[in-house]
Amino acid sequence: MSKAQLKKALAGMDVPEITEMICELYDARPEAKEYLEFWLKPDLESELEKYKVKIHRLFFTPSGKQRKRPTITSIKKELKYFSSLCFDSEITAELYLYLCETDLHWIKERKNPAPSIKSARGNLDLARQYIETVGLEERFSIKLERLEEELKEQEKRAEHRRGYGWGRWRW
Repeated sequence: MSKAQLKKALAGMDVPEITEMICELYDARPEAKEYLEFWLKPDLESELEKYKVKIHRLFFTPSGKQRKRPTITSIKKELKYFSSLCFDSEITAELYLYLCETDLHWIKERKNPAPSIKSARGNLDLARQYIETVGLEERFSIKLERLEEELKEQEKRAEHRRGYGWGRWRW
């Protein structure tokens, strides 16, 4: 259904019918509930903190133990939901950078960081792309450079570890 069709259908309804439909939508879909609650009482800072917790929980359990690496789909889903709620591009950019910081923290705790470096590089590129798209390079350039340096350190650590382990032993 297009927006024009939706508008036409809503125009044919009276206020109590629209109210009832919105209440049903609120009960039926968690995303709609979250959107409507934010629409009624927009608080960007608390919403940012809530999504930071969601992203952190993709990588770590509430007790702090590492989880299996999250898929890019689950990461992008959280970023998309937040950006659909948040109209402030600076706050959205902060969430992208938080994703990169959490990813690097996750990698640092790994014994073998090599398999995860490429995904972390992809997340950093995703953040850089968003920041450049909204024109906030000057505001976030220092953080991006710091994250880039930390990722390079982890790449060096992965290179250093290459060649160690059971696979290199000769009997």
